[in-house]
Amino acid sequence: MIMLKHTATKVFREQVQLLFANSMVPVIFSVVCAALLCCALWAVVDHSVLVGWMAVFFSVSTLRIRLLLHFARQGAKVVNEDYWYRRFLIGTYAIATVWGAASFFLFPTDSLSHQVMLIVILIGMAGGGVFSLCPVLPVITGYVSLLLLPLTIKMLTLGTGEGMFKGLLVFLFWAVTLIGAMKISKNLQENIQLRLQSIDREKILKVSEQRYRHIFINAPLGIFHYDADSVIVDCNEELLRILGSTRELLIGVKMIDVLQEQKMLRAIRDSLTIGEGYYEGSYTSVTGDATRPIRAFLKAISLLDQTIAGGVGIVEDFTEKKLTEEQIQYYASYDSLTGLPNRRLLLEYLNNEIARSRRHGHYGALLFLDLDNFKTINDSLGHSVGDELLKVVADRISECIRREDTAARMGGDEFIIILTELDTSIGLAAHKVRGIAEELCLCVSAPCKIEGRDLQITPSVGVTLFPKDDMGVDDILKQADTAMYRAKAAGRNAVHFFLPTMQEAADERLRLNTEIRKALEEKQFVLFYQPQVDSSGKVLGAEALLRWRHPERGIVPPGDFLEIAEETGLMLEIGQWVLREACRNIKKWMDAGLLGEAQTISVNISGKEFDVPDFVATVSAVLSETGADPHHLGIELTEGSLVSTGSDIVQKIRLLQQMGIKFSVDDFGTGYSSLSYLQSLPLNTLKIDRSFVNDIKDASHDIVLVDTIIMMAHNLGLEVIAEGVETELELGYLNRKGCKVYQGYYFSKPLPVESFTEMIESTMVCDIHI
Repeated sequence: MIMLKHTATKVFREQVQLLFANSMVPVIFSVVCAALLCCALWAVVDHSVLVGWMAVFFSVSTLRIRLLLHFARQGAKVVNEDYWYRRFLIGTYAIATVWGAASFFLFPTDSLSHQVMLIVILIGMAGGGVFSLCPVLPVITGYVSLLLLPLTIKMLTLGTGEGMFKGLLVFLFWAVTLIGAMKISKNLQENIQLRLQSIDREKILKVSEQRYRHIFINAPLGIFHYDADSVIVDCNEELLRILGSTRELLIGVKMIDVLQEQKMLRAIRDSLTIGEGYYEGSYTSVTGDATRPIRAFLKAISLLDQTIAGGVGIVEDFTEKKLTEEQIQYYASYDSLTGLPNRRLLLEYLNNEIARSRRHGHYGALLFLDLDNFKTINDSLGHSVGDELLKVVADRISECIRREDTAARMGGDEFIIILTELDTSIGLAAHKVRGIAEELCLCVSAPCKIEGRDLQITPSVGVTLFPKDDMGVDDILKQADTAMYRAKAAGRNAVHFFLPTMQEAADERLRLNTEIRKALEEKQFVLFYQPQVDSSGKVLGAEALLRWRHPERGIVPPGDFLEIAEETGLMLEIGQWVLREACRNIKKWMDAGLLGEAQTISVNISGKEFDVPDFVATVSAVLSETGADPHHLGIELTEGSLVSTGSDIVQKIRLLQQMGIKFSVDDFGTGYSSLSYLQSLPLNTLKIDRSFVNDIKDASHDIVLVDTIIMMAHNLGLEVIAEGVETELELGYLNRKGCKVYQGYYFSKPLPVESFTEMIESTMVCDIHI
């Protein structure tokens, strides 16, 4: 019989338990037999030998009894069966050896009757051991062999025919005893294994039954059992809830006789005849007052002879699912935040309105409305405030337009308004649109209070009229979008109509977007490094600044392309390139011994990049890939991104700091972060925005905001760096106020990697006078 490892372990444990349980009486009996043997042989065996043998026997027996008692005291706490088994085996072999020694040391050569007595006792001890020691085969085989083989040898060496005959008989008895012990041990082992398997099966069956009852009782589906006559014999609480019934009313109901829904009756009959049935539809309970949409699966329960003994039914309540489907259909067409039609429904409306305008010969208009500086409010005050503001704007737009017009939310802070049947004259239609658009701007820009804050936001509106020759929905939307961007470029809070020249600007933005993608592929982006120095001119680190080395236009500053990159979603890819390139250079400078222990190369990370769930893993992977030491890497986050980033910002910063990365707040003073929020963030450095530094006109004048930032940084234990230092006047003022690290054109403009490498190679010190 093949046993698995865990089953064999259990069987062995049982065998060891049986050895100890069955051995106390035989041990005591063997002591009694040994005492009787010594008494009987006292007259024919040398007394000193007899006493010596008895002393050894009693010593070994005492140790065995102590072992058995110690095991018994352990009870169910017994562990490490191998430990107990080895000690039992040693004790058993020891006592068997003592008995075997009696054949040589206590053998009465001159007394035939005493010889017979010794042989009978030894054979009896061997036979008795079979019943107590057979649970483990090595124990019984060793015991019988050590006990009887010495007697066999002694009889064969007597040199007499009678002795040889007795020796052969003893040897035969030994062989028969071993064979019998093997069979008994094997049968016993198999019985133990079968009993353990039976116990395991019972446990599995019990667990299975408990699991089934748990599922039956707690399942979110209605379950019921019925017999071959369709009589319900059991059900769970969920079925009672679905049917609005009670157990007393439902148990015992013969469904074939009482159900009125014909499709349900057919499903029950099918389950009892062909093995399964199915029903889906509205169902009215015959034992309760509930009517609701359900889906029922019915399955027959068959006996071993394939006779159907009944069935089980599973009933699913479709009420919530139906409501969910309706909600899904609603949200597929409407914006979940504002309740306005979404882009999909808007496109359908616009397509219909364009066709209707062509058919009836009148003009309509499409207004593309975008909120000015909404991102700043959303990033600074939080998404909850931004969402509430979007709701207010949506309500105001809906109130301002006519009933026959349509307002929709395109996404983010963009809204579309479709104005219909304005006029048959394009000039009058445009005049009416301007009036409506300007009224809309006034309505949207009125002050409002959200979460205790007084807010005001203005819109930029792009307008285009329809229908136009050979122009569909996408073309009209594109024109309105282009006009809206022109309104923003003109100073925001304005209304602009689409003009053909605007399309040229839109095409330029599209071309620039394509070129940015190409720049990534062809590695046209480069990093410049602007040194950060102390008052003596010593380079403490640098900020990595992105530049675009355009093949036709030369070096393009980030302000000309980053906004488009953010709008098109390329910023994440560009940000990863910046991080990887900076780390490659850090590794190169490390290998060349050019970076001091405290020198840091900082990269700018946007809030969107930092908010990506796997940002920490991405940074770790880049560091591993490039081999850069994280102690030389710094990350700069803007104050606005600190407020807008998710709630796990502290955890992310701490994880990166544990690697050795330092964190700075860039452009500090331009956002809306509170001191308490700033204190909760594990930062290393505050960077004073260049706009505040450039406002220092007179060193004797008290620049309150700069002073406050420096004092705040010192009180929080943070290093402070001044950006945009361009004059000796600014440097002197900052130094006197306690700012000791600077960055700006006064020291060095941003340098290509080659020039910056030369700077740190030559350990250039700026000639500065403070």
